Amino acid sequence: MGAKRNMAHNLDRRSMIAISAASLLASSAEGSDQVPAKFTGPMVGHVSHVDANIWFLPGVPGNYALHVLKDDGTEERVIHAEAKPENDHCLVWYAAGMQPGNRYQYKISGPNGQLISGEEYYFETAPEPSQDSSVCLAFGSCAPNKPLELWTQMEQRGAQGLVLLGDTPYIDSTQLRVARERHREFLQVPQLASLISHTPTWGTWDDHDFGRNDSDGRLKGKENTRRAFVEYRANQDFGHDQSGIYTKFRYGPIEVFLLDTRWFARTEKSPVDPSQPTLLGKQQWEWLKEALLASSAPFKLIACGMIWDDKENTESDDWGSYTHERDGLFEFIGDNKISGVVLIGGDIHCSRHLKYDTEKTVGYAIHQFIVSPIHDSTIPKLNVPHPNLIRGEAVPHVWLRLEADGTQSPPRLHAEWVQMKGRPMWDVSLTADELSTS
Repeated sequence: MGAKRNMAHNLDRRSMIAISAASLLASSAEGSDQVPAKFTGPMVGHVSHVDANIWFLPGVPGNYALHVLKDDGTEERVIHAEAKPENDHCLVWYAAGMQPGNRYQYKISGPNGQLISGEEYYFETAPEPSQDSSVCLAFGSCAPNKPLELWTQMEQRGAQGLVLLGDTPYIDSTQLRVARERHREFLQVPQLASLISHTPTWGTWDDHDFGRNDSDGRLKGKENTRRAFVEYRANQDFGHDQSGIYTKFRYGPIEVFLLDTRWFARTEKSPVDPSQPTLLGKQQWEWLKEALLASSAPFKLIACGMIWDDKENTESDDWGSYTHERDGLFEFIGDNKISGVVLIGGDIHCSRHLKYDTEKTVGYAIHQFIVSPIHDSTIPKLNVPHPNLIRGEAVPHVWLRLEADGTQSPPRLHAEWVQMKGRPMWDVSLTADELSTS
């Protein structure tokens, strides 16, 4: 993973793919005067050690096939999915029965059997959870719908998976049509499109892709933005009962718990303190507790769009406004001796590293990694003083590179804040022993 590519060559090749797809879709339209839409994707979504989700938007309805190939190029299986107007023609193929840590090539064919393109796409399954391995994931938030070399840098630095933390993309509307358009534009960014065609991609949302700035669960029309999110992502699951979008995944020595801090916020009483409004909601709260208890990963990353402390005194759009649930989570971690927890946030257009004094409550110091923004707009005033702040700076075009090495004893987690133009930032290394209650 992470082999370097020539950007100009990739752009030219994607242009050729688009032309090939347009020709295919035109032949599928059977003489229609309507100009066929450019296809979007493919995108590798959730990947485990035994299965994978592949997302694709062909632009016109019909039956499309995913061809999974063996190492020698022969066809292992064909999986069909139907692109329907009611889902904005988005489709997801589910490929099960894979082998851990294996690379699979795949191709896509249209309703008439023609290949969408000659591109040799591929995906790799995650390592077997019970075996020691070393993995690298990229995290980022607040991204523009325009070309950006930062996505290519992630691949060059060895990212095996991508986690989008919200405001990815900016929508700022609850109209279904607008939400779908913004998602399409985002996934068509050339460098991002190249990365996600073979890199497992997971995501949650923050306020701007949920609906509007600083919005919470009382926002009217949130059903539309959720519908678009579900259509344009390929997570393993999306909340419960058509509510919320929280999910989780295991990748080597890491398990990531992607929270939804928008859908349920202020819609019911807190399961921790009924006198206070909730942030996560009762069902997500119970899901998170059960998932943490069941996790055997050395490192448990609890990630969301917003930050885990106060933005500033005048703000209420953060975990600092719901300290009853944050403190309740810390107490639960400590009471159940859950090791390896690290917090990740985005949103504030600043990057920060905090180390909380949670030794008495949790049994070890919990760290928070904040990474924002991928775009070039910073908000220096939100890099506020905090007694637990280690480093903080408002720098544009930043992503977080997390490498977990389970082959060492004890396992090690290395976090590095990476600036697109090579501006020196900072990093931190933690061992599983440092994040242990024993």
